[in-house]
Amino acid sequence: MKSALVTGGCGFLGSSIVKALLGRGVPVRVLALPNEPTDNLQGLTVELVRGNVLSRESCEAAVAGQDTVFHAAAIYKAWAPDPTDMYRVNMSGTFNVLEAARRAGVARVIYTASMVALGRPPVGGIADETTGYEAWDLDFAYSRSKYHSRELAEDFARWGLDVRVVCPGVVLGPGDITPTPSGKLIITTLSGAPPVYMDGGASYVDVRDAAEAHVLAAEKGRPGQRYVATAHNLSALELMQAIDDAAGRSRRYVKVPIAVARRVVQAMEARARRSGTEPMLSRNFFEYSARPCFFSGKKSERELGARYRPLRETLTDAIAYFRERGSLQSH
Repeated sequence: MKSALVTGGCGFLGSSIVKALLGRGVPVRVLALPNEPTDNLQGLTVELVRGNVLSRESCEAAVAGQDTVFHAAAIYKAWAPDPTDMYRVNMSGTFNVLEAARRAGVARVIYTASMVALGRPPVGGIADETTGYEAWDLDFAYSRSKYHSRELAEDFARWGLDVRVVCPGVVLGPGDITPTPSGKLIITTLSGAPPVYMDGGASYVDVRDAAEAHVLAAEKGRPGQRYVATAHNLSALELMQAIDDAAGRSRRYVKVPIAVARRVVQAMEARARRSGTEPMLSRNFFEYSARPCFFSGKKSERELGARYRPLRETLTDAIAYFRERGSLQSH
């Protein structure tokens, strides 16, 4: 790579991609929103350009002269009463970036999808890059918008643009500035959430390892291919226990039947719609995660040489970051 553009490069995953590129000596340009904070780029030597992926002109200016494009810009929310902006940014924004890259003759594009852009495995199974999307019964805007934008990216690959797709698991670690719904899992667990759990689970990955997988996809990946970047398949109970352990505490958890939890979540969402305040857990996020979403990252390890660190290191670093920012008590 001679030079690289990272859209969303001020964000959680995007800034980690920037750091992985700079560590290889690759000059980096970052496309950031006009008023977006640049805390995650502090002390880094990058070319910062302001614009919006919804603007064709912004995308054309951003990709000009770039060898490689990492398209990580997206809206990631578990609750969106009006998901219009999420669909526009995640889908139309993806089209604008890829079309600008195609017209500019960019050598390759690495598109950040998500494991929720793929299908959940049967109960007791492990999904991978080939698992077909099946969550059509849920109005889960983030999942559906990432599915459609992944399909769009792969259409560009069929059109002749060298596009490689990375599907990270639930991304955790330091630098979650917003924080994302992933980071809120840690914050709510340590900030007084009741010690209860239900069936379900997900696949988790350190943000730094997910970023490295993106750069490896650019270096070693194949055009048109998907790569799942994930490492740790945990039940909901196992995740909360791992967070407690990393924070140096221990709690006893009580299992709540799905039917009971569903009524509580529905009540929380109804209250949230009246108040306009985000609920602790949204109904569609609850329904999606009530079924275990376990994934294999073996293809990324085998074909890209990706490596994944222990979960405890990820959680310890994330907790320290949130404490430093005042999102968690220091005790």
